[in-house]
Amino acid sequence: MNPDVFAEFLSRQGHRIIKTESCYWYNSRSGFFFYFPYHRLITPSKEELRSLFLRGRCIGTRFFSPVNSFGRKSYLIICSDKNYDLSSVDANYARRQTRRGLESFEFRQIDFRSLAIQGMQANFDTMSRQGRDPRIWNSSQWRKYCLAAEGLEGFEAWGAFSGSNLAAFIMAFQMEDHFTILHHSSVTEYLPLYPNNALVFHVTQLKLALPQVTTVSYGPESLDAPESLDKFKFRMGFQKKPMKQSIVFNPVLRPFVNEISYKLVRMVSALKPESDFWRKMSGIIQFYKESC
Repeated sequence: MNPDVFAEFLSRQGHRIIKTESCYWYNSRSGFFFYFPYHRLITPSKEELRSLFLRGRCIGTRFFSPVNSFGRKSYLIICSDKNYDLSSVDANYARRQTRRGLESFEFRQIDFRSLAIQGMQANFDTMSRQGRDPRIWNSSQWRKYCLAAEGLEGFEAWGAFSGSNLAAFIMAFQMEDHFTILHHSSVTEYLPLYPNNALVFHVTQLKLALPQVTTVSYGPESLDAPESLDKFKFRMGFQKKPMKQSIVFNPVLRPFVNEISYKLVRMVSALKPESDFWRKMSGIIQFYKESC
């Protein structure tokens, strides 16, 4: 799959797409422009970023750079072990759970129209467990997201099923030699049987066995997710690939990004812990401060 296909996926959801010298960019919910392909580490020039700010009229931009570039030390969460099997999974915390899940569920692909219906409960439960507002993925928004992938090369959805009931699912896409997990949710009722462990293991092993896939990726270190989410991925055999996360604010707004504005954003984020916007904005400013 080439980047143009992913651009079409985002465009179908209503995102603005801007192409510059080094990559594509799209407007995210936080008012920032984010880049893709995610697995490419880029170093855009000042002129390229200036053009993006003029065309995008955004708060700022976020991208990933090589370790010797400007930015805050961070990492991508990846697995590139072509011999991935149960021995790759942490023996103390995840191997037994993974075996239990593999025994308890069936794994198969889901078409996106079915996922638009069946995935709602898993989304609601997952967002609620993480203390986030489950209304972010209302039925209309989730349907738009799922159907945006319909018919596009490289997009897949996989589920862990108990009979006809969906216990957990993964939505992912392959771009070049990277298979990237975009969305992962699970139903709380089935957690004692470990559908997340089993589904991640099944899909990761399946994809890394293919010659055209060198890496399964969960994307970057999150700006705002609970630490436990990354721990789960590492216990499943994923590793850190060092890189830098770069946050660049629009020059018009940069003078207002200071300790006072950071404290205000953190205060609002604490008052509205379920708000993705304020939590992400707090994380963005913190990353920006730490990279300066």
